[in-house]
Amino acid sequence: MRVAELLDPAISPRKSAIERHHLFPKGYLKTIGITDIRDTNQIANYALVQWDDNVHISDSAPSDYYPKYEQRLARDAAAWDLTLKHHALPDGWHCKEYRQFLDERRKLLAEVIQAGYETL
Repeated sequence: MRVAELLDPAISPRKSAIERHHLFPKGYLKTIGITDIRDTNQIANYALVQWDDNVHISDSAPSDYYPKYEQRLARDAAAWDLTLKHHALPDGWHCKEYRQFLDERRKLLAEVIQAGYETL
């Protein structure tokens, strides 16, 4: 599907091409005792991914699913580092404790947003 088709309200795909994904999936968080919706649905815990990736990730721990995606997508180290920066993902995010990840990602999100405003 092309970008123009994604943005055209007249075209209604059967399945959304892009879905909101919990970087630390709710099912995984439940296994470590984090169940409150205010904790699981933090903005810093969201990313947009293709729906099929979201289905494959399911409730896997980030330390389980992320290395597979990094291996598949990180062909150019410099480009991958830039992708991580643009997505405000802290170094080693997938191995961090959840609350530490949220704290670090919030700061990085603020930096990315600030940099975006400065380019206007």
